[in-house]
Amino acid sequence: MIWSNNPDNTYKLKKLKDSHIRKAEKILGIQLPKEYIEILKEQNGGGIIYNAFPSPKPTAWDETSGYIDHILGIGKDSGILDTPYYIQEWEMPENIVLISGDGSEWIAFDYRFTKTNPPIIYLNNDSNEIITVANTFSEFISKLFVQENVEVIFEEEPQVTQLEVEQFIKENNVEELILAIDRISWDIDEMDQIDLDWYTDKLIQLSHHNDSYLRQSVINAANVLDYLIDKETLHSIIKILENDSDSDVLNSVNLLKKKI
Repeated sequence: MIWSNNPDNTYKLKKLKDSHIRKAEKILGIQLPKEYIEILKEQNGGGIIYNAFPSPKPTAWDETSGYIDHILGIGKDSGILDTPYYIQEWEMPENIVLISGDGSEWIAFDYRFTKTNPPIIYLNNDSNEIITVANTFSEFISKLFVQENVEVIFEEEPQVTQLEVEQFIKENNVEELILAIDRISWDIDEMDQIDLDWYTDKLIQLSHHNDSYLRQSVINAANVLDYLIDKETLHSIIKILENDSDSDVLNSVNLLKKKI
């Protein structure tokens, strides 16, 4: 057992289903390590009882170790499907999947040279350094340890509201819109303040946006909620995006076509 029992666990997502795993692997175009899936079936992401991992080179944290206080689960809004957004924001390499970190330091599955059994890398975006810290996820987990004299602070992220999203649209705040779309798509069942009809109207509206990453979030949301959104709306989103100029958007559109 590696999970912390801290009640204010920002990174703990809703219980993992096999359908979530399949959707994540299709969206990301990779196969997740079975050891990673196994621990997520115990708890879908969250804070852990360790705070460090050994590193063959110095990190921003220490000469021989790096800092880790959580492992991301499968989902969005503090899950691995936030990876495309953060890759863009921090200009990180493609074909990685972030599993922990924040700001300039991240830990990730490295899929740059493989589609299965990826090694684990540490990325420091301030120094542009990438360090391989384990050959497999299983090896990485087995070497986690507690380094003393570290204060760990958990902060709970507030829920997004319809009023906030409308304001983001008015301001054309692409960064916040991407986060809001992703957050709602994975947590809408638990968001009493979000109306599904309103949300699908926003998805159709934002399908026309000139930012490709925002359009990618729209089609990803449609893929995540294909079981909940009516087919007429899904077909409307497909029709808008099926000739998109962005290859990632087109790949997600084709995935949605196959599902419906």
